[in-house]
Amino acid sequence: ATPTEFMFDRKSGQRVMATSQDIRRSLIGTTKTLITILILMSLFSPYNYEPFQSMNAREESLSSIRDYLDMKHLGNCFITAMMFQQLVGLFGSATALTIEVMTGYRAVESMRNPVMQATSPSDFWGRRWNVAVHGALKRGVFKPVRRFSSSFVAALMAFIASGLFHEYLVHLTGMYNKEPRVADDNVCNALNTDYKPQLGSNMAFFAWNGVIMVTEKLLGRNRVMQSFGSTLPRFMVVFLTIMTALPLAHWFGNPYIKRGLLCDFQEGYLFVTKIA
Repeated sequence: ATPTEFMFDRKSGQRVMATSQDIRRSLIGTTKTLITILILMSLFSPYNYEPFQSMNAREESLSSIRDYLDMKHLGNCFITAMMFQQLVGLFGSATALTIEVMTGYRAVESMRNPVMQATSPSDFWGRRWNVAVHGALKRGVFKPVRRFSSSFVAALMAFIASGLFHEYLVHLTGMYNKEPRVADDNVCNALNTDYKPQLGSNMAFFAWNGVIMVTEKLLGRNRVMQSFGSTLPRFMVVFLTIMTALPLAHWFGNPYIKRGLLCDFQEGYLFVTKIA
């Protein structure tokens, strides 16, 4: 097993060989992703990746739709989404590049810029975000459940399984006593080492997106909705797509960001920071 997906020829069912152009493309993609991560770290590390003073950044509960749609809150959530997209994408692209060089087989790109290019929730989660995990969930959860139930139930079960997996990650990374951070005060100086993750928030985030996926499938059968979607410009479709999840991105990001996971992770990178 590998943390990536091999590309298969649809006609023969055989794995596709990687050409020198494929390997060059993977190398360029990995390099671009790394540079993007370094830029994001340089810009937002001093604020623990929450540069805008939203209610969530102040660790206050959001209680209304207005709170969730607050521009400061959405700005922080967007940065969270971009950071995780790039970090997961770097791991996937570097792994794919290594596998292509070592085995000669072409690997599937794990991240396909979902935050900026997805045109529907199913496009976001099914074809662009972490394709390797999507493939594992499809084979391990969706298809087995689909044998005994509808595709709607199978999709929900896949998202619930993903939520359980991420709750396990939260337990590993956040449910322990973190030592006070000894580092430059200008790097993650907003970090609260006493923060305790709220268990269930990752599950709630993925369950919500599972419901959104099922709703999309149901509405997609409606001719009015089909024609409405086809008349909108692409940038508006992308915006509406990301807004189905962005206001709730803190449900996913809080346990990792507020416990300093990104601050710990960034110690392996060279980025620009203020030293005086």
